[in-house]
Amino acid sequence: MTKALYAATLAELSAHGLERTTVSAVATRARTSKQAVYRRFKDKTDLIASAVENASAALDPVAPQRGNVALDLRRCLSGLVEAFQATELGNAVQSLISCPDVLPYRRVLEGIEENQRLVLRQIFIATPFETNMETRIDLLLGLVYFRLLFRNETVTDLEIEAAIYLVLGLVAPRDPAPVSSDETVLPGL
Repeated sequence: MTKALYAATLAELSAHGLERTTVSAVATRARTSKQAVYRRFKDKTDLIASAVENASAALDPVAPQRGNVALDLRRCLSGLVEAFQATELGNAVQSLISCPDVLPYRRVLEGIEENQRLVLRQIFIATPFETNMETRIDLLLGLVYFRLLFRNETVTDLEIEAAIYLVLGLVAPRDPAPVSSDETVLPGL
C-alpha cells in the first residue's frame, strides 16, 4: 500500500504541482481512503516528503569505474538528468523547490544533493582534478539543477559533454572547420 501511495503522490505532484496536490486526490489515485493515508503519514507534507525521498533513493547513481574521469562524470550526470527528465521525480523535486522554508522538503532536497555530491567526490578524489573539487561539482550540478529544475528546460548529452570538458579544463569537442589540403590545424582549435 505504501508503494502505491508513493507512486500516486509523485503522479499527483507531477500532474498538478504542490499546491493542488491533495491527500484526497492521492488516496483516490492509489485506490484507498484518506484515513488509510493518515494512518501512515501525519499530514500532506510528511506524505510528499516521504514519497520524494523514496523515489530519490531509487536514483542509484552509477559507481565510478575510476578509469576515466570524463566518462565517469558523463555516466553520473546522464543518469541524474534522465531521472529528472524521464520520470515524475523531476517534477516532484521541482515542486519542493518552491517551498524552501518547509523543513521536511528542504531535508529531502539536501539529501538528494548530498547523494549526488558524494558520487561526484568519489569520481574526483585522487585524480588531477581533485583541486577545487567542490567548485567543479557546483558547476556540474548547477547545469542540471538550474536548467532542469528552475528553467524547466531539457539538458542534452552534448551539453553534459561540454560542461564536463569545461570543468575539467579540456577543449570541448566541436564540428571540425573545413580545412584546405595545405593547412594544418591542431585538434580543438
